[in-house]
Amino acid sequence: MRTFFRIIGFLLVCIFLWMSMMLFDMQSLTNKLQQLLSMEALFWMTIGYAFAFVLRAYAWRLYLRNTITLGEALAGLCYSLLFNHLSPVKAGDMVRVAAVTKKGRVSWAVALQSVIVLRTLDLLVLVVIAGMGAIFLWNEQISITAGIVLVLMGMTAGVMLWRSPRFVASHVMNIKEVLFSQTGVFILLLTIGSWVAEAAIIYTLASLTIWEAIWVNSITIAGQVFQFTPGGIGTYETVMTFALGIIGVAARDGYEWALLSHGFKFIFSYVTGVIVLVVFPIQFTKYWLQRGEKRWSK
Repeated sequence: MRTFFRIIGFLLVCIFLWMSMMLFDMQSLTNKLQQLLSMEALFWMTIGYAFAFVLRAYAWRLYLRNTITLGEALAGLCYSLLFNHLSPVKAGDMVRVAAVTKKGRVSWAVALQSVIVLRTLDLLVLVVIAGMGAIFLWNEQISITAGIVLVLMGMTAGVMLWRSPRFVASHVMNIKEVLFSQTGVFILLLTIGSWVAEAAIIYTLASLTIWEAIWVNSITIAGQVFQFTPGGIGTYETVMTFALGIIGVAARDGYEWALLSHGFKFIFSYVTGVIVLVVFPIQFTKYWLQRGEKRWSK
């Protein structure tokens, strides 16, 4: 499976390189960048993206039953964002675990389980939004296919939750108690809200309708499971250009909006990363050495 994902990621990067040779125009890109800076869009993009992380941090805190503060959850997410934009793999998730276990109120096993569950919930929400958009945007045959895929994914998620793999069996009861409750409903709504808020970036840049922006953002982020380079360079741009093309955006415009939106996310990740490194430092060497200890199974 890992090899399959890497092959897909490599192919998406190759498509991005081909698109860059065909579509890259410095003058056109500069004009769009100037428009972006002149219409105060950066303010709204920053507010929307930052608010998305606040919602995710609150959902994470709720999932861990308020054993961490909102600030700790937010710091963990910012660390994760930073390292995911520095590493070709999702290394940020391990740093995210380290951040919320710093004070010792949450064990490594519980923190890791929470990251896995919330990551899975993120992906399911993104895929459902992307699938629903496909049903309304694509032709009838693909709509039926998308519907079948959504049903199969829902059934698979249910089976995985009720008949879980052995390595998470000790945490299944906690997962069910949280997700199948009023708190779980609230976590789901916060997760959906976070992806709606993140769509503010492409909504501001490309002047789409809010529904189109949410769909484009969702399918783009879902495509990041094939991340092959730091921050998903190439993967992100290819998928977003494709998604924008489906709703009628010209290829060059879609390519340039993808570059600008991804560039904004890189800058945001580095700025917030530097802030948490100063405000909420963690000892990376210590946590890397402790990963194999028995505390993982506690």
